Amino acid sequence: MITQNNSTSIQTAHRGRKGGVLVSMIAVMMILGVMGVSIISLTQTSEQSYLSANSTNRAYYLAESGLRYAQEIYCEDGWRHGRQRTLRLDSGDEVEIIRLVNTFWATAIVDEGTAQEARASVPMPLSLCGVEVEADPLEEFAVFGDVGISLGNNTVIRGDVAITGADIDIQGDIEGDVLAQNIAFTGQGTVIGDVFASGFVDIKTGNVSGDIHAATSITLGSAQATVFDGWLFSGSDIFLEGKSKVLGHVHACDGDVSLSGSSSVGTAENPVEVRASGDISMSGSTKIYGNVYAGGTIVVGSGTIYGNAYAGGPISSGTVTGAKLPNSPSYVKEAICPDLSNLDGLDLPEATEFSAGGSNINVTKNSSTYLPPDSYGELDTISNAGGTQLTLTTGGTDHGNYYFESLDIGNFFTLRFNLSGTHDIRVFVEGDIEIGRDLITLVSTDGTNYLPMTDPSVDPELAARIYFETQGDFSVGQSSNFAGAVYTPDGNISVSSGGSLVGSLFSGGGHDIQATTVVHISPNYFSEE
Repeated sequence: MITQNNSTSIQTAHRGRKGGVLVSMIAVMMILGVMGVSIISLTQTSEQSYLSANSTNRAYYLAESGLRYAQEIYCEDGWRHGRQRTLRLDSGDEVEIIRLVNTFWATAIVDEGTAQEARASVPMPLSLCGVEVEADPLEEFAVFGDVGISLGNNTVIRGDVAITGADIDIQGDIEGDVLAQNIAFTGQGTVIGDVFASGFVDIKTGNVSGDIHAATSITLGSAQATVFDGWLFSGSDIFLEGKSKVLGHVHACDGDVSLSGSSSVGTAENPVEVRASGDISMSGSTKIYGNVYAGGTIVVGSGTIYGNAYAGGPISSGTVTGAKLPNSPSYVKEAICPDLSNLDGLDLPEATEFSAGGSNINVTKNSSTYLPPDSYGELDTISNAGGTQLTLTTGGTDHGNYYFESLDIGNFFTLRFNLSGTHDIRVFVEGDIEIGRDLITLVSTDGTNYLPMTDPSVDPELAARIYFETQGDFSVGQSSNFAGAVYTPDGNISVSSGGSLVGSLFSGGGHDIQATTVVHISPNYFSEE
């Protein structure tokens, strides 16, 4: 009995040990399982962190590369304040670059739309470069001439304007660069581009969003707060008056800088540099945010310089928040002179040699006249030609060349251009071209269906195939819509209010453009010569 009882106890203890081992094994397996899941999770998190960090680094370095590209483009072609460009790489990544006054901002986007999407936005101060800008050829201008021009109120020029050796009086808007001798703003005009003057620039009530380059002087002043986004470069003096605010750098080469009224340069968030070969003087409640360099004296007066002041001569008492170093010419940075190289070589082309002669053309009311390319005498229509139309067409084996002694088109007339061929339409007139009010211009590319040039479905580039040249004057009446390039080597161009022109206006006798929209299209004619 005793032996049997002992055997039972041993067996029971053995079974207990086997059960304990099983429980231990299960516990170990559970611990190992939890550890495995944790390790996998940590590995995945580490991989995600690595990928995320890698994408962030790629975005940052892409943005830096975009900034270097932006500086290079600025030196070669210029880059206006507020303009944004997007670089699309073969990898599908993008870099968006924008110039904001004196700074480039590049934002890179990598792995867009994925879990690793990353963005980096990096700024870089804009640096000046000494690359000369070559003059554009004639056809690159919307308005070009060598005699003064007047742009009236509500005039809009969508393209560059150049007047060589003469002045511009701007009251309307120019969506492009302006090149001239002296440039004056006598109305609420605006230039969305850069300004280049071989003389002075005087802006009282207008505005320029780009840089201003002037050989003699720059004067900015207004009773209203007017903000100028660009930089100022003058070969002589710069006067900032009234409530004018300049956000860009100011350089007076061989001249002085004068601030009066409540004018200011720079902002607390966007400090700039003001450099003058001569003196810098401040009066009133004027402010300069940034460092100031004068080859001569600095008179702070009642103004404030939020930065350092360096002068070759004395610095008067006044508020300078930074360091003041008078009589320290070695610390003075030289002012950068204006770059006016794009005014070089600009000139009107030689006039086309031609002669007209032949039968006179009289277009009667309510008629539809089809005129083939040829040489004619005078072309006349009645004064009020409502319902009357004239069709000009391209040539067969050559351009459709028309020659007239004079061209007189009455009011409410319809002028049709058949551009179904591969050539252009060219009209040469010995005398004047006079077009009345409410002209309607229609174009066709199939010879059957004609649409107004103002129709959104019409390609404005068709205007490049239409060219008018007259040895006299060119005039267009009120509310007329015209298409093509116009060149008057010795005459005037006059455009009345309320209309539009798709093409270009080139004159050797002067321009008078009133309340008209001019959309620039480069003509084929000059590039084919």
